[in-house]
Amino acid sequence: MPKESSGPGCHINMLGLLLPFQRLFIPGLILLLLWAIYRTILKKDRPVGLVLFIALIIIVDSFYNTGIYIPGMERGSIKYSEVICFFLLLHGGETKSAGGRNHLIIFLTVSYFLLFFYAALRGYTLENGINNYRRLIVPQILAVWVAYKGFDEKEDYKRFLFYFFFLVIIVGLFTFWDAFFDRWILKSEVLYNPIYWSSRKQGRFGSIFLNPNYLGSFFVLMFFPLFILTIKQKMIWKKIFCWGGLLLFIFAFIKTESRGPMLGFAGSILFFLAIPTRQFPIRRKVGALIACVLILSLFLPGFFKAATGRFSSVEENMDEDRVSRSVIWEFTIKNLIADYPLFGIGFGELQYIMTMRKYGFLNEYKYTLHNPHNSYLEIAVMAGCVTLLIFLRVCWVVIKSNIVYIRRHQDDDLSLFLLAMTSGIAGFLICLMVDMQMFTISVAPVFWVILFISRSLTFLKPSPVFVRQPDEEERPLYENRHLDISHFR
Repeated sequence: MPKESSGPGCHINMLGLLLPFQRLFIPGLILLLLWAIYRTILKKDRPVGLVLFIALIIIVDSFYNTGIYIPGMERGSIKYSEVICFFLLLHGGETKSAGGRNHLIIFLTVSYFLLFFYAALRGYTLENGINNYRRLIVPQILAVWVAYKGFDEKEDYKRFLFYFFFLVIIVGLFTFWDAFFDRWILKSEVLYNPIYWSSRKQGRFGSIFLNPNYLGSFFVLMFFPLFILTIKQKMIWKKIFCWGGLLLFIFAFIKTESRGPMLGFAGSILFFLAIPTRQFPIRRKVGALIACVLILSLFLPGFFKAATGRFSSVEENMDEDRVSRSVIWEFTIKNLIADYPLFGIGFGELQYIMTMRKYGFLNEYKYTLHNPHNSYLEIAVMAGCVTLLIFLRVCWVVIKSNIVYIRRHQDDDLSLFLLAMTSGIAGFLICLMVDMQMFTISVAPVFWVILFISRSLTFLKPSPVFVRQPDEEERPLYENRHLDISHFR
């Protein structure tokens, strides 16, 4: 099958020396997978296991679209990520007590998923609704389940982010090889689907997420935690590894040319700068971001123009966007949500399409989208405004408690990593305004993992601030200075 290349020939000539390394990718990934399984199952390493869980969801469950085959069933009914989830739950850490507010979050989250189950029962058909719930919502439930306890030790949070770099590097390498060499380092039948080719023909890349918008929102969610881990590294080889992975990740984000995630990323930057931390004041934050831009300019000249190029075409695409975004939003709100405000029309894209036709949308327009292309509206139209309010309440409670913790413990490392995660969450919530990330197999579970990992971080006690003790010569001065204070009266 012919592929269109968007990378200039000079790039291929300059980087052609990297091509022989492609034969090492698959053996390397297999060894990495075996090591991660060993650490997760035999060594009960939760940080490695949680990254493996996410990687299996993105690469195996979504990209390869496969599962464990059960004789007599048409499709595999057990996903590989669910097997790892079983071991993570079997070797779970201790539940941390956080009082009534934590109970409130758990209650709201359970209510959210139960309301979606009720919506699934009212899908276009019962079978269609249950299949959609099994495919899209169950992975999110498992993500919450394995993440809400967090980790037992502070260093485990850093280890989780460090191991996350392996997944990020895979994502970046896929885009790099696709953009410059016109080759896939991983092959799957889904690469022949329009979800990949429609964007690929425009010079936009979605890596193993296929859709550039999904990859963009994934970047917004994970950039700042990985960025903070990178600049906090002290060992040289870890610094090189993290910086290399971060640059690949940024390159993959730039090649998405996705406007929604670009705006979400701008929002996460503002959030990151606005919340103060003594250990990392605003001048250092700005300096670190500028250094990142300069390094990126050195290795990827012209990246800013490539990243913002599609914003210049907004006016040219206004009519198309108006049909696919503004009109669909307005029609959904004024008709479907207005008539089914409490519990929605039922779960599933087929149910949405048939309901839009029922309300006469095709009488004015030639086609309708499969969903509103807005995660908030999609929650409201399929499961009701009550479900949407619950989702917003969960996000608000977590973000608010994270900010309180950050402001109270500004001198601790934990607050800096918590700020990074919260910045990613805030930016991701902006991305949801223009796409359906909360109804994807690959992105939505990652959001729930980071949301509850950040929540669990606030349960840990901050490290005590180190105070230098006086030596033997200074001790008499410290002991005597409080004995006689009469001359100060």
